[in-house]
Amino acid sequence: MLRAGFRADSALSSKDTLTVQGNLYSGREGEFGSFLPSVTSPGLKPLSEEINLAGGFLQSTWHHQYSDRSDSSLQISYTRYTRGDPLEPETRDTVDLDYQHHLAWGQRQDLVWGLGYHYTTDSIGGSLTVSFNPPSRSLEVFNLFLQDEIMLVPKRLYLIAGTKFEHNDYTGFEAMPSVRAAWTPSDHNMFWVAVSRALRAPSRNDTNLIVNLGGFPGPNGIPILLRFLGNPRFQDERLIAYEAGYRTSLADRLSIDLAAYFNDYDHLQTTEPSISFFEPSPLPAHQVQSLMYQNLMYGEVHGFEIGANWKLTDRWSLRPGYALAKTSMHTDPASADTQTLPFVNGGAPDHSIQLRSHFQLRGNLAWDASAYYVEPLDNEGPSANVRIPSNTRLDSGITWKVGERFSVSVVGQNLLRDHHLEFQDVFGSLQSGQIKRSAYAKLTWQF
Repeated sequence: MLRAGFRADSALSSKDTLTVQGNLYSGREGEFGSFLPSVTSPGLKPLSEEINLAGGFLQSTWHHQYSDRSDSSLQISYTRYTRGDPLEPETRDTVDLDYQHHLAWGQRQDLVWGLGYHYTTDSIGGSLTVSFNPPSRSLEVFNLFLQDEIMLVPKRLYLIAGTKFEHNDYTGFEAMPSVRAAWTPSDHNMFWVAVSRALRAPSRNDTNLIVNLGGFPGPNGIPILLRFLGNPRFQDERLIAYEAGYRTSLADRLSIDLAAYFNDYDHLQTTEPSISFFEPSPLPAHQVQSLMYQNLMYGEVHGFEIGANWKLTDRWSLRPGYALAKTSMHTDPASADTQTLPFVNGGAPDHSIQLRSHFQLRGNLAWDASAYYVEPLDNEGPSANVRIPSNTRLDSGITWKVGERFSVSVVGQNLLRDHHLEFQDVFGSLQSGQIKRSAYAKLTWQF
């Protein structure tokens, strides 16, 4: 990939600043995909693709300072994206507008409100394997948000309440409120709690995607083609998140963060049997048995995280961390999907550990190292087909700072193994890529 960009910051007046930035890129990627050679093929076949891609963006941000207690910003951006996948070529143009206004109200309140607009239009080509109906579509999203931070007890107790209102072309108007409180009984301790509602709006994949998965012989010699169809009536996926945490400084050189959460999910995506119909083309004439997205899964994810920042000496600091996440999803009695539930329940590790180290060597040399461990993923159930072994990853790098404006870094990644697997999709229709051992050098010049 070749990428070039720029950024310019200008002071238009004593109260106005303008930032303009953008970039362009062009590249070529190799991907392992799958394709259906014919209606009668029993399944998808592996395909090694070479795909050209290009794009770029232009963004402008205007910031105005009304006073020491009030300011606003307006951001406008345009993005262009093209990807020459022979099975699914895509071109997309997107425009975003965001306005925010901040106001310190009285001595104890801090208000932020804003408006947003998102417009995207695409043109997506198709093949026997994958296509979209319609192949081109334009979508709009409008949003309005308001947040108020209130100091209930000076320097000790804070309440943050707000909501975001959003309108999209699929499901209409939605509200996403959030409430958060923080209590600092002393300068070395802080407790916080939060409750939030979030939504994932439907996308083109959820509503308009068409994928032919394979064929098999049917009665009377008429082939049957198994097809996946997006659902134009697919609904928002919903989440209510409950969070709590504690931060403490045990000493000048040691601080600890604890956080626990309970995420309650509803209307999650499943793949259900749908209609059957006859189709004369492409030849040979065939019967289509379809599958379609529905919102028939619900459940919870709960867990906790603990992290520390430990400065052992003036030159050496460590940042260990551990995370526990338990996923427990269920399907509605009306669901006939036996594939998605075991994939989701086994699709994320329960336990993960990390340790990051920074050591300032003599002179202008610094050594950074990071180790990560993720437990194996082993789905259960009659249709589960994902087996991901555990992996331990080690990254390490040296940075040499030459003067105030120039630095050189050399970094190695995934040093313990030549390659390892991290993900495979639920259908098994994509050939999973291996994360390989790699190294890179970086030169930074500030002027």
